[in-house]
Amino acid sequence: MNKITKCLCVGLMAMGFTACADLDLNPLSEGSSENWYHDASEIEMSLNDLWRPDFFPIDGLDWDDDLLNRNGSNEITLGTMTAQSGTVSGRWTALYKGIARATKVVEALDKGTAAGVSEEKVNQYKGEAYFMIGFAYGELATYWGDCVLNKGMTLEEAYVATRSPKSEVMAYAYECLDKAASLLPLSYTGQQRPTAGAALGMKARFALCNNDWQVAVDAAKKVMDSNVYSLHPDYGELFKADASPELMFYFKGDLALKRGFGLFAGIKNYVIRKLGGYANQGPSLELFCSYTCTDGKPIDQSPLYNPKDPFANRDPRLAATIQPFKTKYSADYAEYEQSKVDGTFPEKYPDYITLGYEYNPSPYANKVYEVASGQMVLNNDAKASNQHSAYNGLMIRKYVKDNWKDYNSYGGTSDNCYPYLRYAEILLTYAEAKNELGQCTQEDLDKSINLVRARAYEGTDIVYPKVEATSQAALRKIIRMERRSEFAFEGLRYRDLLRWRIAEKAYDKSMYYLPRAWSGSASWNGLTGAESNVELSPDFMTLLKNWDEGNYPIGGIPTVDENGLPDLSPMETAGYITTFYKMSFDAKKNYLWPIPANDILVNPNLSQNDGY
Repeated sequence: MNKITKCLCVGLMAMGFTACADLDLNPLSEGSSENWYHDASEIEMSLNDLWRPDFFPIDGLDWDDDLLNRNGSNEITLGTMTAQSGTVSGRWTALYKGIARATKVVEALDKGTAAGVSEEKVNQYKGEAYFMIGFAYGELATYWGDCVLNKGMTLEEAYVATRSPKSEVMAYAYECLDKAASLLPLSYTGQQRPTAGAALGMKARFALCNNDWQVAVDAAKKVMDSNVYSLHPDYGELFKADASPELMFYFKGDLALKRGFGLFAGIKNYVIRKLGGYANQGPSLELFCSYTCTDGKPIDQSPLYNPKDPFANRDPRLAATIQPFKTKYSADYAEYEQSKVDGTFPEKYPDYITLGYEYNPSPYANKVYEVASGQMVLNNDAKASNQHSAYNGLMIRKYVKDNWKDYNSYGGTSDNCYPYLRYAEILLTYAEAKNELGQCTQEDLDKSINLVRARAYEGTDIVYPKVEATSQAALRKIIRMERRSEFAFEGLRYRDLLRWRIAEKAYDKSMYYLPRAWSGSASWNGLTGAESNVELSPDFMTLLKNWDEGNYPIGGIPTVDENGLPDLSPMETAGYITTFYKMSFDAKKNYLWPIPANDILVNPNLSQNDGY
């Protein structure tokens, strides 16, 4: 095999060595498996480099139906991913690189080639390595199905390796995560590294993804019985906290390094325009309609839901996730407006302030309240001033910190903890797996989903709507809606749609927004017809009409199906919203990702997934 072929940057080669390395030479100036892993410091350096999102991929938040993306659809939402996709090859390669590095650590420790490592450290390092291996294979099996099992294969073996059955891969993933759980400590102080609980939590997650219900129950119960983790007392504050007993595995942003993770790796995409943000990505109307009312019922079943005042009487997680605003039909609208005149607004309505400003997407709202000055200032977040603002009237509140007014100083990034795995997921995993086994009792619900619900209502004067044991189908809908409300923008929705096998239902629809109509002038006097000081377009007049009649942002009440998916198409027919872009999902192929083309080029023994 010539050198050019050997230097192909492919994921398969990451199973045994660093991609793009010169295989004919091993420069003495570079570290390699032959001159590394000699002592505790070298092993720790190798493991430290694994605990970052490069090896723990975060699903794109615009891959599913929770987020409206101004830039439109992508290869995931269009179902056009190919074997040449950078997303495919990047994730495949990173996971196999993690496996290769972790395997080398285990081999060095087993052979005793690492000098001066205490037994305690040997256990920790082995546990961390097995955590990486188990996680990576769980990810590979979830997205690709059958894949290559590398338990220390040589380069020659890698060139001819075949894919192992998914069941075999998952069995090995569980085995590695169990080993990790047996070797790792229950917790660390002052640093975030994998723990025994995190290993069991990942096992529960992957078991859920693969319908291994009993495995999921057993792993989740071990975490619950460990008494190490608990729910953060305040749902909204959890996503701004630097630490929490709920965070089981996470990544911490660093302002000095100008590096953020997850949703707010690039804050400008989500924050209000008054501070120079783009707000070109935000909550979808689909997500907005998925939150239940305070009686626990979907909006198409609850007498509490008022489409003319859609934030009223809703699950508190809605206002903690999507920035609330008043409509002219809100019961206290007159009082709300008066508070901005008499200066009591910040005290009376703190939930309606984000980053120091009132958020008001009303097409009439040329000005909004500024807390610092107590004055009404130009509103850049309404279509009265900017056609690109408030694409659907919704803005993200989850993760938003008040001190982000100077985010430009830090490269537009955040220092949030990105919750890769948290205790609420364990509780909902337990409830779902028990339900799918047909074994979910009231006791099971009370120690899982009802704890999560109760926390959501903590600090309110509302008694949380307790989930009662009922039919398996009814509980399935409740649990699926609960997961969507609890984990919005945390990178779990896409894999949930895949594992529930409902992606074609979720994607076979439009993503909606409000027309880009606007007044054309920030100095518009707020009047229409002959009294207006600017000429208003027909589309803008329609927007005003919808606001005046209480049909903002969606109008009407969409039906919610057995999977918790709202149908907003009647609202488009009525003229309240319009299609921004349509999603697509091919159930014959898109439930699995394609094997990277370069890997098949290097090793023709790798079979491709159907349809690619």
